Amino acid sequence: MIPSDILNPLILSAFTKEITWLEASARHPLDELIDTFYATRMLTHEALQNLTDEQVWHTSTVHPFWSISESITHLIHTQGFYHNKLLDISTSQLPHIVEAARGFGEGAKQKIPVKDLIVSLNAATERIQVIIEQTRNSHDPEKTERNPAFGLCNYRTWILLLLAHEVDHLRQIVAMKRVSRTGE
Repeated sequence: MIPSDILNPLILSAFTKEITWLEASARHPLDELIDTFYATRMLTHEALQNLTDEQVWHTSTVHPFWSISESITHLIHTQGFYHNKLLDISTSQLPHIVEAARGFGEGAKQKIPVKDLIVSLNAATERIQVIIEQTRNSHDPEKTERNPAFGLCNYRTWILLLLAHEVDHLRQIVAMKRVSRTGE
């Protein structure tokens, strides 16, 4: 697993275009990126534990973050985009997700009950794990595609982008969890 004190600066350097996402993804082995994504997803699951509906619905007038409900539903919805990208760049014949995000911010929904968020996140986690496990050894590491937002990407780059997206929203979820307890 990649420690956060190494991962966060790496993501920031790619996000700010100091280096490309392709270069960033080449700095760690694929298995390490995948293991870090799995561990980060587990932290996302843990962040939902013992929350009330009111806490996951809470929005702040002080902080610019989405509610926890919006962050989780957005993560689940946009996962379809990464699902399809991993299939496109591998040799898998697994089915694509029909409804996948095409732009930033899609799929965020307010006021989804916490129990429904947990069930949906569990199902989404199972789906992405199947896709990752079915494709991690069936891709050409030299195969790339150009993406207008992220530049030149290979399989490992799409895994890093999936991980970076999860890290970003987990940070927001943790912040909103604290804010929901203080009422800010």
